[in-house]
Amino acid sequence: MNDVVSTNGLTKNYGRIQAVNHLTFSIPQNSVFGILGPNGSGKTTTLGMMLNVVRPSSGSYLWFGEEPNEKSLQKIGSILESPSFYPYLSAVDNLRIIAEIKHNGYHNIDEVLKITGIFDRRHSAFRTYSLGMKQRLALAAALLSDPSVLILDEPTNGLDPKGIAEIRIIIKTIAQQGKTIILASHMLDEVQKVCSHFSVLNKGQLIFTGRINEVNEEQIIEISSDDVHQLHEALQKFTGILKMETEGNIILVALPSKVQVSELSRFIFARNIAITHLVNRKKSLESQFLEILNEKA
Repeated sequence: MNDVVSTNGLTKNYGRIQAVNHLTFSIPQNSVFGILGPNGSGKTTTLGMMLNVVRPSSGSYLWFGEEPNEKSLQKIGSILESPSFYPYLSAVDNLRIIAEIKHNGYHNIDEVLKITGIFDRRHSAFRTYSLGMKQRLALAAALLSDPSVLILDEPTNGLDPKGIAEIRIIIKTIAQQGKTIILASHMLDEVQKVCSHFSVLNKGQLIFTGRINEVNEEQIIEISSDDVHQLHEALQKFTGILKMETEGNIILVALPSKVQVSELSRFIFARNIAITHLVNRKKSLESQFLEILNEKA
């Protein structure tokens, strides 16, 4: 799979503050790539440098295997900050102005309004839109030039659960069209639901990058019986356990995701141990994200 963008030692300093520290990673084509990190971790600064609106202090980056240039940047649609639209103009008229600025023509306006789900309100004034609709219009504006890559900075920030779900569906729809999507977010659960790959930044440093399913290779099983000591001794003989710890009368067992829980239960029953509690505790991306941060702190 080809990379749409790659960075090499990308660094940004603001005086004594190092916002991004020697960042080196790549984003594969046709992926939905999440850049995660707490506030101040360097996510927005990284996107700004990649879009050529923030000058790096050092390091470099490539778009489509080339030094960034006007042609390569034209393949990118982006929303970096809260978009500005004329409040008394309709969605169509606002998009016509943006199309004129980008020299795109008007041919794609209806299509992007349909993709983002606001076609039926296309003639309503922007000031009458909800926050979620305003965010969808911003997505429509970013899609006007039919870009190969879409960059979104906190696309669900400030939205209610319904608005978040709507944006999630739109992102998935856009990704199915073969576009690469790069999004910065602190909403880890949402990233888990839409992204194929992700990286973690902390204090400007890259501390993890990989596929979502690579992080989810481990499953946690809660298990208990009337004789926890006997159960613990038996579990120590089960091949494949990654780690094990006790929480009160519950034993937490970490297993590779490929191991079936039924294999574990049969193993225990074969030793005449009655199971009183057995739950597959799905590890959320948030808990794993916090573990990564703690490990690298």
